[in-house]
Amino acid sequence: MTSSESPIQSRKIAEAARLLIDARRARQPIQAPPSELAPADDAEAWAIHEAVVASFGPVVAWKTGAPSPEAEPGMGLITADTLKASPAAVPADAFVLGAVEAEIAVTLARDLGPRPEPYSADEVLDAVATWHAAIEVLDTAFADWAATPALWKIADRQSHGLLVLGAGVTERPKIPLARLPVRLTINGETAFAHEGGNSGGDPARLLTHLANARRATDRPLLKGDVVTTGSTTPFRRATPGQSVRASFEGLPDAELTIAAA
Repeated sequence: MTSSESPIQSRKIAEAARLLIDARRARQPIQAPPSELAPADDAEAWAIHEAVVASFGPVVAWKTGAPSPEAEPGMGLITADTLKASPAAVPADAFVLGAVEAEIAVTLARDLGPRPEPYSADEVLDAVATWHAAIEVLDTAFADWAATPALWKIADRQSHGLLVLGAGVTERPKIPLARLPVRLTINGETAFAHEGGNSGGDPARLLTHLANARRATDRPLLKGDVVTTGSTTPFRRATPGQSVRASFEGLPDAELTIAAA
């Protein structure tokens, strides 16, 4: 319990987190979560998110993204159990939702720790060690993900299921990140192919916002952390027996195979 939480709120957060943890581990989706456990606001949803993630291990990566270039970006914590190097393979029953997106990710060369003044975009980009193509797989603890309220999605690991990281390169892509050509293929068929496409605008904006949102916390961005910067494609559900590839110009591909049922 934090100093700002009442005992009742602390119990609610713990019970809501346990509900989500059990559903994820058993792959038994929640049909209708108890109304008394629903997050009341962003702060409560984030507290549940942190409690859920803590049960799966220490944080090694982050996700960020926004619905528009003007919207404030969100964030999510990622643990080692859902971070895999490409090419990755998972069992047929690995996901409830299994929606895949192509993303640009980075690995950090140094800490972006506490300091009074905000980090500039140039400082954050200079802290990048390697650039990667990535596949994020969205997953859920709920039976009807589309109808799940936004605060429950935040609490439920920001709908994170898996991050597949392509091999890294040290040189930033020459084409501006907001216009970098991307292709998402499933079983060799092109699902999406276009330039840019990140709903939050320039990935550098999202990365910089995350660095500054975390710089005054007890867990800022650290050397070795992976950050994935939001979807550049609409999501497409992948099913057992399918293979997925995310390709960005200038970056090695990220590949995921889901075993046949």
